[in-house]
Amino acid sequence: MKINHKLFAVADGVEPIEVQEFDERKIEIYSMDQFEGIKEEFVMKKGQFAVWSSVDGFNYRLFLEDGYHKKLKDLYCQKVNQTWVNFYDTTDSISKKFSNYFVYPLMGVAVLACVLSIFLNQYMPSWASWVIIGVLAVMFVAMIFVNMKIKKVVLKENTKARQEIIDYLGEAKFDALIEAQKSYMDEYFENLYPKAEDEENTNVEETAAVEESKEDNSLVEEVKEENAPEAKAKAVEAEEKETTVEETKEDTKAEEIRAEEAIAAEAKEE
Repeated sequence: MKINHKLFAVADGVEPIEVQEFDERKIEIYSMDQFEGIKEEFVMKKGQFAVWSSVDGFNYRLFLEDGYHKKLKDLYCQKVNQTWVNFYDTTDSISKKFSNYFVYPLMGVAVLACVLSIFLNQYMPSWASWVIIGVLAVMFVAMIFVNMKIKKVVLKENTKARQEIIDYLGEAKFDALIEAQKSYMDEYFENLYPKAEDEENTNVEETAAVEESKEDNSLVEEVKEENAPEAKAKAVEAEEKETTVEETKEDTKAEEIRAEEAIAAEAKEE
């Protein structure tokens, strides 16, 4: 069974930090920190802290993020890893079984249908296209059925393997390890991207300040609108007073002019 076979070759010639052997199988455990780019590829991009690889189904290499491995060492002990290897063997057997009994026969039928369509095209052209369409439709439906069946069986085996691990570790310890796994992953990424959270908080504070400023400006505008009639009335009153004063000044000046003209007229008569 091949699992991440390209990754398997990366560890050639590198000393593993732990080796587990059972049933003619071998698991070599490595720290991702021993290799350049693996942590970035699987942890940073995919969120995978544990990655399995194999090229033959007998020799496995398990790559673990260093802190994750130290925190969850019991989750990758030999008994647990043996359970997962057995699961991989079972799923590989299931996949091969369905391929032998369904996929390959369907491919054979498709080839025969193509040959038949070529023959029919010479004598009954109208039937050739219908034969091809019918075969493709049958293959499509059959492949959907096969994939659904494989997923169902694999899920059943996965549940079985998980239950074996729970029985070995104990339900309380298993739940504690799963909780520790989740906590470690969350903490890892929180420590990895603290600036992003700080920037987000800063943006939230700035947004709140802008909204508060908008509310204050809105209140000022409302006060101005409320006081506008009163201010306008005072302005009109002041303007009327100024007009009255000007008129009074003009009347006084006119009286002075008339008085001077009267005095001048009296002087001429004398």
